[in-house]
Amino acid sequence: MITEGIITKGVGGQYEIKITSDCPDRGERVICGARGIMRNRRMTPAIGDQVVIEPSGDPDVPYVIKTVKERKNILVRPPVANLSTIILTFACVDPVPDLKLLDKMLIITAKLGIKPVIVFTKGDLDRQACEELQKIYSDAGFDVHVSGSDKMICEEELRSSILPGIIGFAGPSGVGKSTALNSVLSGEVMETGEVSKRLKRGKHTTRHVQLFDFGEDHIVDTPGFTSLSLYELGVEYTDVILGYPEIRELASGCRFDDCRHINETMCAVRGNIDSGRYDRYKEFYLELYELRNTYVGRLKK
Repeated sequence: MITEGIITKGVGGQYEIKITSDCPDRGERVICGARGIMRNRRMTPAIGDQVVIEPSGDPDVPYVIKTVKERKNILVRPPVANLSTIILTFACVDPVPDLKLLDKMLIITAKLGIKPVIVFTKGDLDRQACEELQKIYSDAGFDVHVSGSDKMICEEELRSSILPGIIGFAGPSGVGKSTALNSVLSGEVMETGEVSKRLKRGKHTTRHVQLFDFGEDHIVDTPGFTSLSLYELGVEYTDVILGYPEIRELASGCRFDDCRHINETMCAVRGNIDSGRYDRYKEFYLELYELRNTYVGRLKK
């Protein structure tokens, strides 16, 4: 019998599959191997993949993955497929929020077709700073939530922003990401760590990647997502604007259709958005523009 399912965990070449077919076993988890033809083609299944499985005849590994269905998207680090939403988690203070990293992640999620939702944690430590950050990114067009020890983010609050499917949690260490994830899932699912007093950095506590049930949906922690490079992911300088919806909205008022919003005359963007966001847009754009020109120049030699 052929059955469909979703990969929820993978360890040592074996995969845990949650059955999604409309059958008596729906919701059950089974252990699967991968067909030799998939290994020969160097096709590695990823967490979040929708797969077709069939009995293997091996009592130790009772099923085998026959087919991996077409992916909507794929993260390379960690390898997670078919994300619908990513919760980008940053502290308001302690550590100081790295807004360049946040904006980079917003560009990547837009490029991959994943909806970003921003959660600022530790809001109780500096309410003014948190309110300012919330306003900047809300005005830019993003869904923004605030979490703190006095009011942790909960499932009901998150449901208003996420799309159905697989929801990723991402953010630097030490910002309370695991604490927020545990709060949403109403349990101690992920280990939590504290911020190093000397370096003001968080201790890494996440050890593996797996999908957790979230009603009919799934949640996954995505350690490593913050280290992704725009250039390595194939993000072009023309893609940078994808992470800046407020610039896209204002761009219709620019004098020139091909305005880069850098130093052109009669640009409707300059001076009309948050200065920090605008400076980071220019930095990303010019950096990728230079890298692309360098690459093209090498090809011509």
